[in-house]
Amino acid sequence: MNWEHLRTFLWLRWRIISNRNRRAGAASVILQGILMTVAVAAGGMAFVGGIAGGYLALPQVSPNNVMLIWDAIVIAFLFFWMTELLIELQRSELLSLDKFLHLPVSLGSAFMINYVGSISSAGAIVFLPLMIGLAIGLVFSRGAAMLLLFPLIAAFALMVTALTHQFRGWLASLMVNQRRRRTIISVATLVFILIVQTPNIVNFTSGRWRNRPGTEQSVQIEKQREKLDRDLASREITLEEHDRRLKELRAPRESDWNLVQRIAEPLNRFIPLGWLPYGVSTAFEGKVLPAVLGTIGLGLIGAGSLRRSYRTTMRLYTGHFNAKPSSAASIATAAKPAALGKSGKYPAAFLERKISGLSEHASAVTMASLRAMMRAPEAKLMLLSPIIMLFVFGGMFFNRRVPPPELMRPLMASGGFTFIFFMTLGMVGNQFSFDRSGFRTYVLSPASRKDILLGKNLAMAPFVLGFMTLTALLFQYRYPMRPDHFIAVLIQMMPMYLVFCLVGNLLSIIAPMPVAAGSMKPLKPKATTLLIHTAFIFLFPLALSPTLIPLGIEFLLSLSKSATWFPAYLILALAEFAFMVWLYPRILASQGELLERRERRILEIVTTKAE
Repeated sequence: MNWEHLRTFLWLRWRIISNRNRRAGAASVILQGILMTVAVAAGGMAFVGGIAGGYLALPQVSPNNVMLIWDAIVIAFLFFWMTELLIELQRSELLSLDKFLHLPVSLGSAFMINYVGSISSAGAIVFLPLMIGLAIGLVFSRGAAMLLLFPLIAAFALMVTALTHQFRGWLASLMVNQRRRRTIISVATLVFILIVQTPNIVNFTSGRWRNRPGTEQSVQIEKQREKLDRDLASREITLEEHDRRLKELRAPRESDWNLVQRIAEPLNRFIPLGWLPYGVSTAFEGKVLPAVLGTIGLGLIGAGSLRRSYRTTMRLYTGHFNAKPSSAASIATAAKPAALGKSGKYPAAFLERKISGLSEHASAVTMASLRAMMRAPEAKLMLLSPIIMLFVFGGMFFNRRVPPPELMRPLMASGGFTFIFFMTLGMVGNQFSFDRSGFRTYVLSPASRKDILLGKNLAMAPFVLGFMTLTALLFQYRYPMRPDHFIAVLIQMMPMYLVFCLVGNLLSIIAPMPVAAGSMKPLKPKATTLLIHTAFIFLFPLALSPTLIPLGIEFLLSLSKSATWFPAYLILALAEFAFMVWLYPRILASQGELLERRERRILEIVTTKAE
């Protein structure tokens, strides 16, 4: 490595960051500074808290519990680390190596700078100081043997960051092929979420932990504990008898905890990600060899992965992954359009379909937007989000054994609909940015701007309404509603969706943000635009609240207990649906006029290129 080249690369990186910050505006720089200050402050507090915990608390804990504490820290670190990685899966190096291939410079220096820059994340800033602080505290409380934790932590960090860098390089090499690129981000995100949620899924399906809050056994234990407290207060039992019975009640939970400890030890011993907690626990007992072997093993994995990542990067920038197809593949590709022409099936046929009841322009916009969402990787991510969240938060609602009140069930279903809206608001509220240069077609076309907005809204309808119907069916399966309430919930979906579309249309017109191709990451957003999007997030529930008026009237009638036979929710939901069908096209026409006045400004924003 040439040190003069290294200094030059560092200076170049600093200049690029400075120029980007200057062009982003003062508000964005201040916001980034505040976030960085918060992250550094959290890292400092974690460091100090780690020293205190390692010196005062951990010496009083058994080695198995120490191992589980470090397991929790490692899992939390990996969760935040992988979450930040999934925000931008494709390699986004600040110093692109293809700019230096024609220069007589050391590319290893630029690679190392990009590697070091890629490991600066909020998870690393918080959790690595926490680990180091715990190690320092353990050195003072347990002796010099705990000095082995410092190289072990460094080797663990090297392995995680090197494997991550190699993973990003491998994805970048795959994304050179545009066919693969469309699904890589979506599949990688789904796999990551499923891996993270595996314990929750197993818990939900098998019911392994029977003493969790909300189950019948947990409720019975809580009742018995309250009875013991009352008996002790009335002096029917002694304090010793109270403690003995309470310990018997807690025995099942303690046995489950012992089972976790027995399972965790062999997993940490054989899985590289668990070598750090295992090395800490064995060093806590005075055993030196596991920590030494773990440091060597993690260091070798990290060094090998870093070398492999460098070779993959060089092959990517030297065009190894851009090889031209063979002559046989070219002949097959050339023959394919002819075969499609003879069979009468060709790609444009999908876009030429006419939707009954719509104008030609609205049908064309609907089909084009639908095809774009089916192909764009960022759209796949957005549309997969509601399904992913069902795994994440579904158990919180469906594991409850105590059924909610009758009128609470339609409200819970409406809450599920609102959650789906929040998951897809990023696409509907910024819908023109995903067209990018294709937005010129709308600007230059003679189509009514009202038809453009209508086509955009209809393209999202199959996905959003499909998720809403699935949510309603799940709630009906788990917490059955009255037939009239269930039908009213299905009818209420349409007014809620129309309000959602109107809010998204307005947000996408007044505050468009350019996004990077293949991701949801905004490109140099202005602070005012971010504030507008944040304000809409808080105001959106207020816009949806009128759609719950029929359910509120049903609740008020139920309090009187004189008109419980009257299906007010169903009838008023039908009236609300008819009113929104009448109101929607009139508001849409006004939004079309607003779009026509701002379309040139929107075009300037959405066609912004990434640097």
